[in-house]
Amino acid sequence: MHSRILRALIGLAILILLVSDATGSIAQSPPPDPRFGIVEAYVNSAAATEAGAGYTRIIFRWDLIQPGGVDDWKPANVPDPFIEAELAAGREVVAVLVSTPTWATADGSGSSKAVPDMSYWEQFVRKMAQQYQGRIRHWIIWNEPDVWDLDHPGSTWAGTEEDYYRLLKTAYLAIKGVDLSLQVHMAGLTYFWDQEHGRRQYLGRLLDIITADPEAPAYGYYFDAVIYHLYFNPRQSLDIIGEVQGILGSHGVMAKEIWINETNAPPSDDPQEPFLATPRFRVSLEEQSAFVIQEFALAFAAGADRVEFYKLRNSADQLQVTEPYGLLRADDSRRPAFDAYKVVTTYLRDFRAVQWQRLGDVYAVTFDRGGTTTTVLWTMSLAPVSFTINAIAPQATLVDETGGTRTLSATGGAYVIELPPAVCTQGPGCFIGGAPRLLVEVGSPSDRPGLIPSQPPTPTPEAVEEGASVPITPTPTRLSPSPTPTSQPALTVILPTIVTTSSPTPTPDTIASIPSARPSPQPTPTPLPPITPLTILTPARCLILIVVGLVVFTVTYGIQIGLWWRRQR
Repeated sequence: MHSRILRALIGLAILILLVSDATGSIAQSPPPDPRFGIVEAYVNSAAATEAGAGYTRIIFRWDLIQPGGVDDWKPANVPDPFIEAELAAGREVVAVLVSTPTWATADGSGSSKAVPDMSYWEQFVRKMAQQYQGRIRHWIIWNEPDVWDLDHPGSTWAGTEEDYYRLLKTAYLAIKGVDLSLQVHMAGLTYFWDQEHGRRQYLGRLLDIITADPEAPAYGYYFDAVIYHLYFNPRQSLDIIGEVQGILGSHGVMAKEIWINETNAPPSDDPQEPFLATPRFRVSLEEQSAFVIQEFALAFAAGADRVEFYKLRNSADQLQVTEPYGLLRADDSRRPAFDAYKVVTTYLRDFRAVQWQRLGDVYAVTFDRGGTTTTVLWTMSLAPVSFTINAIAPQATLVDETGGTRTLSATGGAYVIELPPAVCTQGPGCFIGGAPRLLVEVGSPSDRPGLIPSQPPTPTPEAVEEGASVPITPTPTRLSPSPTPTSQPALTVILPTIVTTSSPTPTPDTIASIPSARPSPQPTPTPLPPITPLTILTPARCLILIVVGLVVFTVTYGIQIGLWWRRQR
């Protein structure tokens, strides 16, 4: 009997060591890359964690926090438990300040879009920075002030560029007065509101005013980053980010980050969550999934410092009037785009530099991840393409948009990748390419002798367009213990009503040249074999192991120990 007890104790000790080792491994897992974001991740923090989101954006509404006057301070419309859950998951929280209270309007109009009295605004901003110091480091001042049509649903600002300059300057000085390490960002701009109407870009007009302030250079021109909201066409990010860099440079404003804080191509054909209004563009679920990978790849290649998907989950009460943007439907079921986002955060994270090339209809975006290279490939062709690419390593992992993988072996120093055709639900002139393929290799991009062999069998490049390599310095993020919540906190959240995009229709000159007619049907490439998902030892599973182990120990040996003890008496 003594030997049985000894074996039981040894078994229990081994179980404790195994669990300790597993939980130790989890504690050492890397934090999410803060350059990859999802708007409103707090509505389902567990799903956002699984997706790999490294930062999230929330909106604080001044008119809801201080509705009755200077001394009327209500709980924030995004309550603290949601924010704490995001921080505990290792995500950075980025806050937008918007909406003037009735009592604080400078002109007495009582409109939430009105220019506020700057003394009241300064007090509010400073108190918010103090209240969230140590939790929120990035503050965005207002939202889409370039939407000048006050009747548009996306309109939030009735002031002029001069008014916004004073709003931004006041907020910058108040926030930096609390903590110089806090970051102050310009409001997200749409770009297309000015472009559609032949107006000079809002950013250029605003910088004219800011740079005329003789004190502006000493205060970093009163902002740390420029933000844009870009939708539907991944290719436009290359052009627009380049133009933004030019506007900043022409004003002598250097070393500013550029963020894309909203991007998406919301689907119009989801049978589980149909959009009943007329969509701006017809987009399939498959195309939304392809868009996610293409947009993140090209935006980072163009020089974006951060990119954020709008948004995590749809709101059931907004589907009649707002396009269904979410990675999740209102019932938390997942769209294909959820898996595509997960592919992005898994195989592009921690990149150090990125370069893009276009060869005919094929786009290739190469991410140097420090010892690993991920090359993202897709075609704009309406027919499948067999693309030959020089190998960095003798073997590689090929990843599809669902996260499925298979191993490839190089032949003659190259791989042949089958690229699915563009779906083109929109019809002629579509702007989302076919489902991307990611080639993941051990080694550096410098180990590859050019992207394609000197005489590839297919495709024959009709044009070669190259983008410069963009060095990236990863931003450190705080990692806190990461819980796995099983349900959302039972709290009422007042969701902002101004977060829908107001980006007008892109014009043809922002869309890459695409064949306008669909050719005869081509053979479909051989589908990737199914992949058995890996079993991941999560904290919840570790807890189950502990409980099961203790139960087994008690049942197996407890009775026998009791009987032995009685016999000894």
